[in-house]
Amino acid sequence: MRLSRAQMKAQYPNHWLGLTDIKWKNDDGVTLESAEVSYTDLPSDELLLKQIETDGAVIAWYTNDRTMQLGMAEVM
Repeated sequence: MRLSRAQMKAQYPNHWLGLTDIKWKNDDGVTLESAEVSYTDLPSDELLLKQIETDGAVIAWYTNDRTMQLGMAEVM
């Protein structure tokens, strides 16, 4: 199901999600606008493995804005 960032945060507060088909705001590759929520029941370590195995097709995302997402350190 495709959700906006605000919808993800409302439906899955403080929760790790596995996202696919991500739409980035202004195509910047950093600011999430919306995505397909593909995984809602995996811990962060398993989502990181998915992210690696799929070469970034699945992105691990935490719905609390104060936490850096996996894979974002390389952008900063």
